Amino acid sequence: MAMTLRLHFASLSLGASVDQQTGNLSVFDVIEEIRVPQLPIYASMAISVALEKMVPEPANGKMLIHFLTPDGKQAMVGSGDLMVPGEQKRLKAVFRLSGFPVTQFGEHRFVLSWVNAAGNKEGEALLDFDVIQVSPQGQPAKPLDLVPGGKSPITH
Repeated sequence: MAMTLRLHFASLSLGASVDQQTGNLSVFDVIEEIRVPQLPIYASMAISVALEKMVPEPANGKMLIHFLTPDGKQAMVGSGDLMVPGEQKRLKAVFRLSGFPVTQFGEHRFVLSWVNAAGNKEGEALLDFDVIQVSPQGQPAKPLDLVPGGKSPITH
């Protein structure tokens, strides 16, 4: 059997919404990296997806969200029923993660998988972001010395 749903778009952001009148998906503040002086933090994030149904029949199944941490651990952090009626061709969804714990520096990944009613995986989306340690606010940053002696190579 051919794949029922095809991914058009997926993002990890601070916020997102789907307009009820137009069906337009809006994504605000896409997350590629999080810069913080210390961990843990409890972040509010939104995972947005836009899928297209490739067959005229209804598509039923589940959406699963797994989280992979830099130390190689994996946990399921969300799941939901996926029901797309026969006459509907496109599906847009926003999954909100409120107060989500981030406890490690390094590369993180969300894996969204969709499975059909029989439990067979049909597709996935990978959303990666880095958590980077930065010096705490309030501490003076060291000036950037572009040239020995502190003179800028740029002339006015």
